[in-house]
Amino acid sequence: MKDYYLGLSTSGHDPALALVNGSGELVFAEATERYVQQKRAWGIPPDHPDHIRSLGQFIDEKSAIQLSRTWSRSKGIPGEEAGQNAFHSTSEIEWMYRLQTRTFEDAGIHVGQYQQKETGEIYDFDHHLCHAVNACYSAPVSSGLCLVIDGEGDVGSASLYHLKDRALKRIWRSWGPGSLGTYYSWLTGLCDFDWRIGEAWKVMGLAAFGQPREEIVDLLKKSIHIQSGKPYPPKEVALSEIKKSAEQFMRLPGEDIMKAADLAASGQAVYALWLDEILTHCGKYEEENLILSGGCALNSSYNGTIKSRFGFTNVFVPAAPADDGNAAGSALLSWMKDADTSQIPMGNMSPYLGTDVNGPGSDRKLKSVENFGGFSSVSDLGERSAAQIARKLSEGKIIGVMRGRAEFGPRALGNRSILADPRSPGMKDMINKKVKGREGYRPFAPVVPEARVSDFFDQAQPSPYMSFTLPWKTDMISQVPAVVHQDGTGRLQTVNETLNPWMHALLTEFEKVSRAPVILNTSFNVMGKPIVHSVEDAMAVLVTTGLDAVLIDNVLIEK
Repeated sequence: MKDYYLGLSTSGHDPALALVNGSGELVFAEATERYVQQKRAWGIPPDHPDHIRSLGQFIDEKSAIQLSRTWSRSKGIPGEEAGQNAFHSTSEIEWMYRLQTRTFEDAGIHVGQYQQKETGEIYDFDHHLCHAVNACYSAPVSSGLCLVIDGEGDVGSASLYHLKDRALKRIWRSWGPGSLGTYYSWLTGLCDFDWRIGEAWKVMGLAAFGQPREEIVDLLKKSIHIQSGKPYPPKEVALSEIKKSAEQFMRLPGEDIMKAADLAASGQAVYALWLDEILTHCGKYEEENLILSGGCALNSSYNGTIKSRFGFTNVFVPAAPADDGNAAGSALLSWMKDADTSQIPMGNMSPYLGTDVNGPGSDRKLKSVENFGGFSSVSDLGERSAAQIARKLSEGKIIGVMRGRAEFGPRALGNRSILADPRSPGMKDMINKKVKGREGYRPFAPVVPEARVSDFFDQAQPSPYMSFTLPWKTDMISQVPAVVHQDGTGRLQTVNETLNPWMHALLTEFEKVSRAPVILNTSFNVMGKPIVHSVEDAMAVLVTTGLDAVLIDNVLIEK
């Protein structure tokens, strides 16, 4: 056995690195985009030569490390026929394949430079298997079905696995084109959003403002057909013809966003029809637990409907189900290979696996804050921080929070979040306009104590990573309007004392001053940028936006 197992996400987009120790415990995981502050970090190596230094608290030149990659092979450069039956153009496919090939083949060279020695053999693992193992690691069950749906794996876009006694066995995989993930990317482009920087969530949010239109639904649903649970290319008409016909509904640059609302609603409805067929097929295996992974597992709007309609007792989605999470999957598979076990270790479900704000040099960085100027106060709140922040939120302050270790995955879960009072009807518009700089229709997430979910939501279930959008109870909507979406739903985060004791304490203190154990949570960033990574990133957001204050660990900096 090695000292550590370092997994690298090598898709050419969403690079990340993850570290598993000799006991099979995931001890560090972080997406490269956070460090370089570039959305999705296309073409940037997962072992970025400076980012790799973040592992210095674990590894040094003496550490024995086993490297692994998240594909079983390089994708190679496709021929012209790749554009047939594909949602993306031939040039887009070639660009993505070239990035994947380069990233895959170069993986590990910066680790070797950092350690000043040869990296040795690199293990390569099937892309969808990495998705599945990453998801099952944080699922607290011994058996169930694991469904992986994304843009593309080694050979297809969907796989179904059976988890039994913590070991996975593949039931089936799709082959060739026919992808719900690339469909949604194409839909994102039709709405005039940028799929390259992951703006699919804009489609989900916009769908609540529109209505599915029969003519759009009938056209879009022809683009994929589901057979025995697997997605396939169009059955009756060429995809190129469907794409051309769909252009009549697309939103053109400069047109009002609401022009695309019905298109977004129709596209989401079609996606749901396909997933319904896939999950209906999964029902024949009579498992009570469903584990979702792959980029499509980020579709929280659909995820929130599964449990109430398909009879699963539990539905699990990991904190990082997309390709950044595969770094963790490959690291775990690497450890399992050397440990000669097929059983996936069970993690503690914590998403707080990234860089620690209290890491090396933190004292110097915090002291340098006073040099910025323009602040009314810089104060260490100590153990009073939860109570003090709760009071300021109740007074209408908008506060960025940067505490402890960063979240792994795309969601801000309290450690790199912007927080506010959800009771104010104007708070949503204020944050969108003065802080985030984003479109006014975009919703914000409510944070609630896990034990209180059923008080506020119908179809209640735990949602520690904001993976499920649920309907608010009707009588609660008027109490917290800033976190209620247009369709009466909320993409909630549930908090307990084990996973995030400070956020749980903050909710407790906020209820004392507001009578509502609910807080508005959004990612600590501005539109177009990743979530903040450094103290300097946090201070830049504070001084360039309408943010009122930033809490770094327990130090409060106020304008």
